[in-house]
Amino acid sequence: MQILKNNTRNGELLVQIDSLDDLWILYNIILPGDQIKGRTVRRVVLREGDPGQRKPMTLLITVEKIEFHEFTNRLRVTGVILEGPEDYVSHGQHHTFNLEPGHQIRIFKEKWFRNDIERIRRSMTKKDTNQILVVAIENGLANIAVLSNYSLTPIVEINENIPGKRYKKQMHKAAVESFYGQVYNVLRENCEKLGIGFIAICGPGFEKEHFSEYFHTHHDQHDYSVEIRVINASSGELSAVYEILRNGSLAALKTDFKLAQDEMIMAKFIEHLGKDNGTAVYGLKQTALCSQMGAVEDLLICDVLLRSANKEKRQQIEDALNNTEAARGTVHILSTMNPAGEQLQAYGQIAAILRYKVDL
Repeated sequence: MQILKNNTRNGELLVQIDSLDDLWILYNIILPGDQIKGRTVRRVVLREGDPGQRKPMTLLITVEKIEFHEFTNRLRVTGVILEGPEDYVSHGQHHTFNLEPGHQIRIFKEKWFRNDIERIRRSMTKKDTNQILVVAIENGLANIAVLSNYSLTPIVEINENIPGKRYKKQMHKAAVESFYGQVYNVLRENCEKLGIGFIAICGPGFEKEHFSEYFHTHHDQHDYSVEIRVINASSGELSAVYEILRNGSLAALKTDFKLAQDEMIMAKFIEHLGKDNGTAVYGLKQTALCSQMGAVEDLLICDVLLRSANKEKRQQIEDALNNTEAARGTVHILSTMNPAGEQLQAYGQIAAILRYKVDL
């Protein structure tokens, strides 16, 4: 993301969207009641019975609803029109901005929080969105999922009856070829559609290595380049994908992959909580108190809490974030579209790992 104009003292920020990560950041920054202004396209009906024409125009709206559509690279922002060309729109009508990479947008807020600006600044130094495919595979069973920085989406489960080696060798080989071919076709289709260049293959035994060899044999690097890495896991079930996220195997291969990092920090919080030694707290009240004392090493917060908090609660959250960073702690914003974020919701949507026990 690029900041093209920073006038946040007067409530205005002009940004250019460069990636899917930028859309997710704006999804958590633009709130109902804010205003946005930018170029958009609106269907205009000039005469009754006319199907209408799509015309480009500049509109200012008051935001009512925000929807993040990750796999179409789109952020839909709906609201009431405040300003626009009088020939084509009336104030009070509704309009939806479909924000995508490449768009510029002005955002107006009554108050900009420091952490909102800092998250945008940090995004300016990051690369494009990470998306990877993970295949959990064993004999005759494969589960395929696409992972982004913010979500885990299962794609398909493939089952194939593989005759044992006591049957004719030719029958066994044909069944394995059919099974591998189905898995390969799903991977190829999604690599091409989503522009993915990294596949992790996990599972027990040597099945993952055998499929990796099959993939390399059939894949033409001239069509698109893809990196294949093999990881040990306990099964070919979907649970194996969660397994390699939580045990750090995937994070070790993709150090810049946020989803894996979120899983690890959530697992670390659960571990501290299980020790019952006072170094894990959750809920806004306890987390905020510990941050005031400089005791927070890692602060975990759900994105939905940032979006849903009222002004008073949001100020409490902002203070906790600022106190944590001032004491050289780390803030982790977890998406509720991934397993770690879903798990954090059960702990009041905000939690902390402490440097030392705090008597509350």
